[in-house]
Amino acid sequence: MAHVKKFGEAVVITSAAKLEDLKKISKYRPEALILMGGEDNKEPIFAVGLSAKRSGSINGFSVDFGGCNEDGFAQVTVNYCGPTENVKEHLADSIGRQVAMLSKLEETFPAVLAEIDADVQRIMASIEIG
Repeated sequence: MAHVKKFGEAVVITSAAKLEDLKKISKYRPEALILMGGEDNKEPIFAVGLSAKRSGSINGFSVDFGGCNEDGFAQVTVNYCGPTENVKEHLADSIGRQVAMLSKLEETFPAVLAEIDADVQRIMASIEIG
């Protein structure tokens, strides 16, 4: 599950996924970075992306990771402009939905990465160098 930490006026959301894994999924299975919902489960309701900006961004429908922590886990940093009292409640109200959606997607990543690795191994096994 994604982790949220507030430092002064900054809020850092750290994914349970490593940035390199997200890059791999983006390259081979970009559809796995989109959470589907709605009546027929065919409506995109949240997405994970990669940003060229180091800080990344987050909004009601997506999170874009631009960097990672020292352990390689993807991070996004946003400014905190909320009240100084009841900070946890305010954060849960303002970004709780996004963190929950991100966490749902993160649960699927290990299986997606295993499929990608298996596909790459099959492709490599079929390549002959003469």
